[in-house]
Amino acid sequence: MVKSSSFLLVVGLGCLLMSCAPWRDSYLDNGVGVLTQADVKEKLGKPPTVDDPLLSDDTTWKYRYILTEADLDPFGIKTFGQQAGSMLSGPEGKLREKVYCYVYVLTFDKEAVLRQWKREECQVPATPNPFQQQLTGP
Repeated sequence: MVKSSSFLLVVGLGCLLMSCAPWRDSYLDNGVGVLTQADVKEKLGKPPTVDDPLLSDDTTWKYRYILTEADLDPFGIKTFGQQAGSMLSGPEGKLREKVYCYVYVLTFDKEAVLRQWKREECQVPATPNPFQQQLTGP
């Protein structure tokens, strides 16, 4: 009886954690081999970047999104402690929600069917360090 209860608890937690993925991830995971370019364009809009090389049958679409912690954790599992802390500290002590930049890279075959996708962090250029720059004088 104890083993079956533990197993159900583990399975339940696993399902809950898997459902915490952003909706785009679930949509694309379920759409590999099924979704067409028209389907994706209808759901996500016109892609800002399209790579369609002449020597390849694959077409790559890229979408850039800014996601908050709430987007990445819709059930608040990871941010529960922060929410509880901000409630205790009042509005002045409320922590600012972190934001993340992601690029969704979608690859379609020559029949315009989604074959693979990945989510990458945006490449942010490094800010120059003013103390390491050469000073130029008159």
